[in-house]
Amino acid sequence: MSQVPPEQWLAGGLGTLPLAPLGDLPATELPGIIARMKKRIDREAPSRQATELWSATYILMGMRYPDVQIETLLQGVVAMEESVTYQKIIRKGEARGEANEARKMVVLMGRARFGEPSPEALAALDALTDVGRLEALGVRLLQAASWQELLENRGSFQL
Repeated sequence: MSQVPPEQWLAGGLGTLPLAPLGDLPATELPGIIARMKKRIDREAPSRQATELWSATYILMGMRYPDVQIETLLQGVVAMEESVTYQKIIRKGEARGEANEARKMVVLMGRARFGEPSPEALAALDALTDVGRLEALGVRLLQAASWQELLENRGSFQL
């Protein structure tokens, strides 16, 4: 992709525009490429599509450029927060963060109650990504006598 001149992406359909910054170009030409993209997107794309195109551009540029440079180049171009793609990425990140925090609390509380977990117990906890299941473990932790008892299959709670 980086061997293709950006002109080729800029001359294609609207869907090819997000690839233009990844084309074969010196970094000094990047602001001009973004400006040309903006002009074309503003002229040809409905608002919803424009948002998606800029979101795709942002994501693809992350493969090649540092975050600070991307933020500078795309600053004020469009509010990507409106993009369904961007929102999905945010939701996935938030869900992952919630699960990590819930898992961290189970491990911290479990250490205080049972001592250091075995590698198997840590692996079982790491495999859990559902916040509800991790919260259920936190509640069960109050009654369990060991890591093994906490993590064994019981009733409606299945690991």
